[in-house]
Amino acid sequence: MPPSATFKSAGPVYVEPVMTTKRASCVIGIDVGGTNTDSVILQNNKVLAWHKTPTTTDIQEGVEQAIEAVVAKAKLPSNRVDSVKIGTTQFVNAVLEQDSTKLDKVAVVRLCGPYSRSSSPFVDFPPRLRDLMEGHYGYVDGGFQVDGTPILPVNHEQLKEQAAVIKSKSITSVVVIGIYSPSNPAQEEEARKVLSSELGPDCDISCSHAIGQLGFLERENASILNASLRRFARHVIDGFSYAVQKLGRCKLYITLNDGTLSKASTAAEYPVRCFSSGPTNSARGAALLAKAERASASDEREVLVVDVGGTTTDICALLKTGYPRQSAAFVKIAGVRTNFTIPDVHSIALGGGSIIRIKSARTSVGPDSVGSRLDKEGIAFGGQTLTATDLVFENKYTENQVTPGTKASGLAEITRVLEEAIDLVKTKQGDARVILVGGGSIIIADHIAGVGEIIRPQYLAVANAVGAAIAKVSGTVDTTVVPGAKTIDQEIEAAKALATKRCVTAGGNKATIEVVEVDVVPISYVTNGATRLVVRVVGDLVDGYEENHDEPSEEEQRFKDSSKSPRASRDSATGVPSKGSSYEVTEQVDISAYRPRIEGDFWYLSELDIQFLQDGTGVLGVGSCGEPYPAYVACLQALRNGESITIRRQDTFPETGVVLVAGFMGSPSVYLERIPGLDEVADAMKSVMEASGLSTFDCTIPNEIGGMNAFEALLAAHRFGKSTLDTDLVARAYPKIWQTVRCLKDIPVAPAAVSNGAGKTEIFKTTRDNLEAEDLMRDACTEQGNLSGMCVSPIYGTEARTLPRNSFSHAWTIGRSIALSRSLKLDPVTSILKSEHGVLLFTGKIISVTRHVAEGFTRGSVLLSSISDTPSSSSSTTSLLVDFENENLSAILKEDGKEDQLLAICPDLITFLDKANGAPLGISDYKYGLRVSVIALRAPPVWATERGLEMGGPRAFGLEEEYRSVSTGEFEEAKSVWEIFGGGS
Repeated sequence: MPPSATFKSAGPVYVEPVMTTKRASCVIGIDVGGTNTDSVILQNNKVLAWHKTPTTTDIQEGVEQAIEAVVAKAKLPSNRVDSVKIGTTQFVNAVLEQDSTKLDKVAVVRLCGPYSRSSSPFVDFPPRLRDLMEGHYGYVDGGFQVDGTPILPVNHEQLKEQAAVIKSKSITSVVVIGIYSPSNPAQEEEARKVLSSELGPDCDISCSHAIGQLGFLERENASILNASLRRFARHVIDGFSYAVQKLGRCKLYITLNDGTLSKASTAAEYPVRCFSSGPTNSARGAALLAKAERASASDEREVLVVDVGGTTTDICALLKTGYPRQSAAFVKIAGVRTNFTIPDVHSIALGGGSIIRIKSARTSVGPDSVGSRLDKEGIAFGGQTLTATDLVFENKYTENQVTPGTKASGLAEITRVLEEAIDLVKTKQGDARVILVGGGSIIIADHIAGVGEIIRPQYLAVANAVGAAIAKVSGTVDTTVVPGAKTIDQEIEAAKALATKRCVTAGGNKATIEVVEVDVVPISYVTNGATRLVVRVVGDLVDGYEENHDEPSEEEQRFKDSSKSPRASRDSATGVPSKGSSYEVTEQVDISAYRPRIEGDFWYLSELDIQFLQDGTGVLGVGSCGEPYPAYVACLQALRNGESITIRRQDTFPETGVVLVAGFMGSPSVYLERIPGLDEVADAMKSVMEASGLSTFDCTIPNEIGGMNAFEALLAAHRFGKSTLDTDLVARAYPKIWQTVRCLKDIPVAPAAVSNGAGKTEIFKTTRDNLEAEDLMRDACTEQGNLSGMCVSPIYGTEARTLPRNSFSHAWTIGRSIALSRSLKLDPVTSILKSEHGVLLFTGKIISVTRHVAEGFTRGSVLLSSISDTPSSSSSTTSLLVDFENENLSAILKEDGKEDQLLAICPDLITFLDKANGAPLGISDYKYGLRVSVIALRAPPVWATERGLEMGGPRAFGLEEEYRSVSTGEFEEAKSVWEIFGGGS
């Protein structure tokens, strides 16, 4: 604190008490932040002493100083400290800084059989990180299907061959990843033992099931980051251990992303689990410190934690368990898409060190900050830089240099920025309760719009260290089950029991264990009831616990076996949660000046083009069709190998031309785990060609333009040396094979084929009608593991010209609009609505999602609560109810005291967009607290005809409402890139 300072208008100054209790079982919590290193001593969850000091360049030295200072303040003998729990950003910073001295090259061994070979490891890494980390990758027989049956047994000879290559390249960090290993890690563990035997004890071998959740490429990416960091992590942990050893027989633990603990030796093996522990520690500490001031259980007001540091402010919603809500989407760390659990934190550039500027009578706050240099550069400390802290201190320095007008305008701007951020995070109507913590919280006023109560707990400056000190042990199960001998409810109970066992094995006290998460997600497009279960439990640490590594017990193995079907049966240190599929401009590209490469009737795709298509096909997918990321990576790989992927102009396609429909059918969630190989679609296409008497073809098209199938059609054409025609069969997405413009005219789906890419193909030369074709193909797909390459009856030139116009061009235009808006810092949603003549139905936060599977399709609804552009304490309730059956079907507005109002209904396109960046969301992304904009686009006129409404309108999905178009104007067909940019005939 500066000399002769008095605190003004932002809450009391807390004077730490001197406490001299002699009782044992004390714990030290430490949080090593970018600005400060904080430490506390707790006994029975009571703070005995605390200390805050600027973070030192030598982290070990800083931790030693923090321990020494806080023990001295508590006036305790050092041997009274039972454990030290540390939260650190060291590991994620090494990745963010792309430090070659801290990152090792990695070899990846996939247990995949014929699958995943179209999307190689490392492809989507930022170039610098890829250069630092890519060492080798190889494919080995193995993996599981969604129902738990093996794709192939693990091939030991192939593993030994991979080991020989790895050894020849002098790589000592290895990742083993198997398809569906989070549901059953047995094959990964088997492969680890073989590789360990071949490579020797000096080789680090990481198994992916210990790193991430379902989502093959994302789990692999997280595992690569983890493996690359292991050597450095051991160095850091050794330093922490040395700092702690002065306390005697004191145990060291490291805090994890989910607010739980890991023994130091385990954290050294899994540093990626610690990436985002800081925000979680703050939330957990805030919950404890404010416990006495928290409202009763009957108080339904939302509780937010606002942690104001020196540089940034983190805001998150606090669950009733005292843990922060976890992120619902894929997360990018340093540009790498991953799927490990981190807290859902909204960060803004606001802190005690934020630099204040006054220009043209307008006051700005940040985004830059003096950070840990505040006590040297801030005006209140005798420096020359005006900071947010200077606005709330009064001393001889601030009196002379900070005018009352500057203070007033600066504090008003701070309040405005914070109010907007809080309004984004809130998930309930009405005023929230805010727990305000962090050393920079002195800059926050006592009144915030949309907040009914502000709690400034004692020791708020070190809430992050308190959260570290109270961290518990966890146990998690993430698996896919198929009802058979057990019901889903019984499977949930079995998962809880296994999660509890894992928690106890990790050191948890069984008497204190509580369930903090149960997530039940039916898998769409499957007919056997396959369901993903995620269960997480936490418990207090057992005194004197020492970690062990026993083999899986018979009980645990039985649970793994039960999931098999018997055929009856932050921008910096923390990373910023973001929709992983969304396109982000990572290089300085002038999108407004970009032109696609058009040569005659052919459009040669670039990396930027497929990035546009990734978002555009997501919008047209209306919530379904699956995340296109694996196919996007495969396309990216082909382009980076110098190969061409082309789209052919539709209106000049020759009358004698032949088009094959190429894509996948099955579950989008299976698609993200059992990544396609090279042959699924190709084998189906070859079978249809044979049945149709064709020896060749000219182009492919997707069955629907939405999501993954658009990309799979591009890949299929590329592998045959052909092009994809600029059209599709739907102009949006529908769940049934017969919901196409061809079937409106009763053109047969057969001959059709589905293939698993592993030598099994089912062909249907004729069927009674298209409904029977759907049933037969869907059943065959389920038998093939709920994901199959698909091809239906060929299309010839004249018909191809009559299909929906310029489908890929349309998707590209939408994606370009989103990317251009992002690059110009504009609202992508507004841009889409303008370019597509769409309608904004609702802006809100998801407050509930219900799902169930019927006839192989995921049905359910999502309820959204409104959020306003300006903070409001209005108690009126406005919500939107959206029903879906794989795709979004209807949107109904609900307001207090008013009749429900139908805003949009199929066949019009209803799409959810991430409010932060405009990225399209699928129904698998819908989770509590997600902030979205819901838009509607008009369907092509063919779907508004009597026949079109019969097959794709409300009645086709059992809805009672009548169709009413969201637009009264003329429908405008999408223009092709040839029309927009010229070129061609």
